[in-house]
Amino acid sequence: MRDETALELAVGLLQLPSRARALRDAALPRDVEALLNIVAGEGHALANAARVSGLPERAVNDAAGFYVEQILLHPGADSYRALGANPDATMDQLRRNMALMLRWLHPDHEANSARAIYAGRVTEAWNNIKTAERRTAYDAARLGTVGGTLGRRTPGGASGATAGARNGATKPRLAKPPAVRAAAGGGHRAGARSRGGIWRILGRLLGQHRS
Repeated sequence: MRDETALELAVGLLQLPSRARALRDAALPRDVEALLNIVAGEGHALANAARVSGLPERAVNDAAGFYVEQILLHPGADSYRALGANPDATMDQLRRNMALMLRWLHPDHEANSARAIYAGRVTEAWNNIKTAERRTAYDAARLGTVGGTLGRRTPGGASGATAGARNGATKPRLAKPPAVRAAAGGGHRAGARSRGGIWRILGRLLGQHRS
C-alpha cells in the first residue's frame, strides 16, 4: 500500500478536520514542499495540482493552506516542522521553505487574511536553526541531551514544555476549514503593521530565489 501524497493528506484533512491530531504526530510526507509551492503561488504548482487531483483550484489551495496551518504551524510543532521540513533537511531547503511560507503569509498575498499572525512563528523557527551553531544547540535541546528534561520529547513530538501546554488548559483547538471560517483580518492589521521587519527580510530572500 502506497503512502498518501501531501496533497491527498491535505484534501483528506480539509474534508475531515479531526484527522489533524493523528497527522500532527505522524512524519511529514516526502513531498510536503509541494503544498508550500501551492500556497505561495510558485510557478504553475496550483494549476498542476488541480489537474492531477481533478479538483478545482480553489479547493486545492484551501486544502494546502489548511494543512500548513494545522499540521506545520500548530503550537506543538518543532522548528523543523514549522518550516515544512524534516530534521535532516539541508540549509538550502530550510531557507527556501521559509521564504515560501513568508511569501504566503505576507498581507499582500491575500488581502484581509488573518494568516499573517503566523509569520512570527515561521521567523522564530528559522532563527532557531539558521546557523550551524544554533542548529546544533537546538537539536541537542530537541533531543533532550541538554539540561536533563530540557527539550525532552514526548511520543507526540513536542518538547516537555509544549506537551504540558497541550495536555493542560491551553490545549489548542482545531481551527475550522477555510470554507467555514468567517473572513477575518481587520483585527490583525495593527499587528501586521508591527511586523514590517519580517516583510523586509522576505523581500531580500525572495530576491535571491526568484528566477
